[in-house]
Amino acid sequence: MVRTGVPSMAAGRQAGPGASRDAAVWLGFPPLVDSNFGQLYSSTAVLAGFLASHGVTAVQADLNEEFVLHLLSEEVLSPLGEGGVAGAPASSWAAAAARWAARDQSRFFDEAGRHRFGFGAPFGHAVAALAVPYRIDPDRAEILAPQSSPAAAVYERFFVDSGVAASIPESVVLAGISAPMGPQLVPALLLARHLKAWRPQLRVVLGGPSLSVMADEDLAELLLVHPEVDCAVRFDGEYPLLELTRQALAQDWRPQSVAGVSCRDGQEVVHIAPGPGPNVNQLPAPLYDRAAVARLSEPRLGVTQARGCYWGKCDYCDFVELFEGSAPFRGRHTGNFVDELQQLRDELGARRFYFITESIPPAFARKASQLIIDRRLDIAWHSFAMVDRRFDAELLELMKASGCDGLTIGLETMTTRVLRLVHKSATREENIRFLQDARKAGISLTVNLIVDLPTTTFAEAMATLQDMETLTDCVDHITVFPFEATRSSNVGRDPGQFGLLVNQSSAPSGQAQYALNHLRNIDPAMTDKQRAEALRRYRQFADSVNQRARTGQPPGQARAVLRHADLPGRPERLRLTVEDMDLHTLADGKMVCSHMRTQRRYLIDADEAALLRPFLDGQPFSEQQLSGGWADPARLIGKLHQARMITAVHSPVPEPALA
Repeated sequence: MVRTGVPSMAAGRQAGPGASRDAAVWLGFPPLVDSNFGQLYSSTAVLAGFLASHGVTAVQADLNEEFVLHLLSEEVLSPLGEGGVAGAPASSWAAAAARWAARDQSRFFDEAGRHRFGFGAPFGHAVAALAVPYRIDPDRAEILAPQSSPAAAVYERFFVDSGVAASIPESVVLAGISAPMGPQLVPALLLARHLKAWRPQLRVVLGGPSLSVMADEDLAELLLVHPEVDCAVRFDGEYPLLELTRQALAQDWRPQSVAGVSCRDGQEVVHIAPGPGPNVNQLPAPLYDRAAVARLSEPRLGVTQARGCYWGKCDYCDFVELFEGSAPFRGRHTGNFVDELQQLRDELGARRFYFITESIPPAFARKASQLIIDRRLDIAWHSFAMVDRRFDAELLELMKASGCDGLTIGLETMTTRVLRLVHKSATREENIRFLQDARKAGISLTVNLIVDLPTTTFAEAMATLQDMETLTDCVDHITVFPFEATRSSNVGRDPGQFGLLVNQSSAPSGQAQYALNHLRNIDPAMTDKQRAEALRRYRQFADSVNQRARTGQPPGQARAVLRHADLPGRPERLRLTVEDMDLHTLADGKMVCSHMRTQRRYLIDADEAALLRPFLDGQPFSEQQLSGGWADPARLIGKLHQARMITAVHSPVPEPALA
């Protein structure tokens, strides 16, 4: 059952290319990638464009986006809000988001009913919170028996309710499921089983980076246990998918003859070595589903800048392992790259793009930025980048002028010794210079920090934190990660070289969101207590920086607790901004306030909660109405103001929330 105001999933799909009855291939992007809510992942569009250039029609289904509609349905929100979902008690942030979302879902859609689910949307973080209990970091047991996962029932229900199998045209002979991220693996396997149960003759193929980094023996076990998966494609998928489609159309199924494919051969699994991938400068433009684009309030489309990384030396990274059989780096020419931007802008009306790259090369950024300016494309774009001395002040200003509205930077640490150990390009001094120049250019930065890169001591971690605290005006958002050694990276292949001790009894951090690829280890550079304290301090710092972006509060400046008499204009009446909050009463009478706009949580004492309870519907009140018991009304009002939980009321029109 779908709540009033939430568009039906089946209706949305029928309006798109699913109506095409001559399609030979169905391309699905399964849940769960919460960082991609509100935008379209490019993998199915790239494959659809390639197949179309060879005369093969494909239809696409972004099930990750449609899964949000399922999360917003009453059958999911109700048990989650009541604390009935494993790992999400009623006092959790996820449960609070569910109760709040159930009250009014219009905030997740614009006036035309288009999705506002992404992290850039006003309440995109609330949508992401709803997904947290259903995110699966798959280990071996869950991959071999996906139905055993506590979250499996939600995905199985979603596949039934969405009508995904029934919507596949009868002409389709092959279903390709793209699973770039680890948390998609279990849903992908459940989806494969669902499709096979509906259409036993349908060939089901898995592909994507999560399969490409999987060890041969693990992938072999997966294929032997899951007969519903006919084969898996690793590394570049275009040529293998085209050949498999031709075999399925000709009813001459021989996947063991296709380069880059892993498949069963009797009671064994064979892994065919990959062949060279396509020339990225000869690929057609991605064929984005027009109906899917039209459903998004602010679509941001991905355009491939390169496959592989121009640097390619960071030892902890396994994305450089994704293109075996081809050159480790294949970059686009700026001319056809900007042609593609212009084509997508003109055909789909898109003006926001993200460049698909592990790290945009400085020389490419310079040429592309100038060409975008020369053509007056009037677009906004975002990219991953690494700190490189060639990103000087002049280049950053040029990028900004071309429409660069943000960069995501894998800064990781300010400790030069550790940066050199893992073969990063930068030093502490270069990191500082880059951040300051980007600030002067006006480019918004999201900075990734890894607290405990191999051999980092507690003192070094604190020195990095101190550096970052002096540079908060250069950064708009900070994401903090614990280090995760993956089996498919240089660190995982030779942990001793990086000071790590393999220990299977150690607990994984979960950073990779792909437990099967975790290398369990111990880094003696920090004790467990030191590592936990470092993570706590980093996350506290990141929260203060990110809070600034949400509220406009300067970093590191805590608001003073204001008394009622100090409020601007000394209003006689106030009201709780209940429309922005979920208020949950605990067993001891205390109240947990989850503020959805600021993404902060506050605990209100039981006596103060009792005073507020009559006004939880948002009706105005005065200080005198809070008098009673041993609570101090003025102190309570100051606390509410500090937390942005009240607004002044000058009857009859409420003022905006106090800053």
